[in-house]
Amino acid sequence: MKNTINVNQKLGEVVSIFPGSSRIFNDVKIDYCCGGHDTLGEALKEKGINSDEFIQRLNEEYKKFVESNEEYIDWRKEKPVNLMENIVDTHHDYTKRELKEIDGLLSKILKVHFGHHGEELLKVHRLFGLLKIELEEHLIKEEENLFSLIKEYEVTKDENVKKEIDKFIKETEDEHDKAGDILKELEKITRDFKAPEGACTSYRLTYDKIHNLEKDLFIHIYKENSVLFEMI
Repeated sequence: MKNTINVNQKLGEVVSIFPGSSRIFNDVKIDYCCGGHDTLGEALKEKGINSDEFIQRLNEEYKKFVESNEEYIDWRKEKPVNLMENIVDTHHDYTKRELKEIDGLLSKILKVHFGHHGEELLKVHRLFGLLKIELEEHLIKEEENLFSLIKEYEVTKDENVKKEIDKFIKETEDEHDKAGDILKELEKITRDFKAPEGACTSYRLTYDKIHNLEKDLFIHIYKENSVLFEMI
């Protein structure tokens, strides 16, 4: 294979050329979304992971991906407006739906299972409430402010608009970090989103949905931090 992945590549770049790497990074809790500008070597060192073994595994999977000729979109080669449309249609809409549904499920299982798991569920309920508020406001600001300004700048190349964009990008990245911190706390409290033994279907479904939301947010944030914002 002509090209291989190495420790000097940025995490965001690796995910761009090999989308399946996101699953591998998730398995070992390497933050490729908010930490997309870190190199693979830096991330492995921070986690105490043997770089030679990990790189070998990653390249074995990457080779399979290349040989499969599977079609994928390298968003770095797309226009910003196309990427923003994908982010809204694929990630924003999903996030809005799931926040509402998970919130209802959490209220339900908190009431039903308070007697046995009240301490854990109260913490999860409060943290998810914070995440919901944070993300709902965040998505509105992106759609109404940041994305609109980027579309305007792509047409006008007005430097005053660019200054506004830079300000909003900084705020957006800070909000991404804040959401990431809340998710890390939820991971700890829920033992990586594993419902207690004997938990009912609704309990397990709720934790699965939060976990799936987290995984989608990782891809969502990667597309913004490591791709869209680098285009501007």
